Amino acid sequence: MVLPYKFLKRFWRTILKPEWRYILVLLTMLVSMILVFAMVFALFEEGATFWDGLWTAYITLTTIGYGDFSAHSFQGRLVTVMTSMFGIGCFGVFTGIIVEKAMQRRLRKMKGEGTFNGEGHLVIVNVPSYEEIRELLHELDFSPDFRDLPRVIVTQHLPNNDREIPNQIADAIDGFIMGLPSALETLERANLPHAKACLLLASNLDPGVDDTNTLTAALIERNWNRVITVISCTRSETMNNLNLFHIDGGISATDLQMGLLVQELESQGIFKVYSELTSNSGGTQFYISRSLVREWNPKSVPMTLGQLKIAILQLDIPATLVGIKRQAENELILKPKNKIELLASDRLVYISEERLDWAKWGPQILQILSK
Repeated sequence: MVLPYKFLKRFWRTILKPEWRYILVLLTMLVSMILVFAMVFALFEEGATFWDGLWTAYITLTTIGYGDFSAHSFQGRLVTVMTSMFGIGCFGVFTGIIVEKAMQRRLRKMKGEGTFNGEGHLVIVNVPSYEEIRELLHELDFSPDFRDLPRVIVTQHLPNNDREIPNQIADAIDGFIMGLPSALETLERANLPHAKACLLLASNLDPGVDDTNTLTAALIERNWNRVITVISCTRSETMNNLNLFHIDGGISATDLQMGLLVQELESQGIFKVYSELTSNSGGTQFYISRSLVREWNPKSVPMTLGQLKIAILQLDIPATLVGIKRQAENELILKPKNKIELLASDRLVYISEERLDWAKWGPQILQILSK
């Protein structure tokens, strides 16, 4: 009984709103007109029943006019004229209400005043510039893991102090929330508890965003640690907060930019290599995947990185190993020595055109290692 009571209570609160009261009055008048028409039609039209009157009232109100029944008496024609005029006006009002509701919903989305009720979505925090958001959405379109996820933008401010998000970006996302990202209420409006990941963007114009991003990511990790959190920052010291607050990942835009700038100075054209390896739209990219050593090697026979490299070459697996990420020490080892032994918790760092399903290569790798 609790569920029907709550439903009725919610329904009653809804119809008490001014716009819904207006619709309820119109519906009452519409039903009353149909009943009056049917009764008049049955009383004054020869051979017509009440049900014939209901049918004629419907086709008159909707201006369909099949002509299978028509009024011949003065009273019948009078009520037909009144019903048809009322029907035209009533459906015009209903159409206007529907259009107005759609426009209000669109306006609320563009102003970030609503909520998002979907699940398994990607939340993007902050809008440093519209160009950066467009580029990010473009890269996400080519990500196998995230291109099909709904996208929700959360920000406290828009560029140029805009009060509405541009149509081009609004059409490319599924939700927009305007509010302080580090506030629990804002995150709940974005339905963070049911999101898959959260990407927090830095701003070169406001270095203080780093602190807000760290606080927001820490809040997410504390309340919903299932959600993947990745932040970008303008200050390199912010990266020290990743382990402190259990943030899943992050990048330092300043360090990356300056390091790449010096490398370009030393080796002109290195930026093209970098762009090829970091863009999702084509070519090859860096990937980190579980090594699945335990699945490959159920008997726990020691396996070295050199042995795995040989197996990759012999099987012509389309990947180039460049390192491993050792989960136990949270350490990234690039260009590791071939004699290093792979652990069950290690992750492979490799270059490939797509993320590889290493599990399917396991039996063949073991076959080569056993020779």
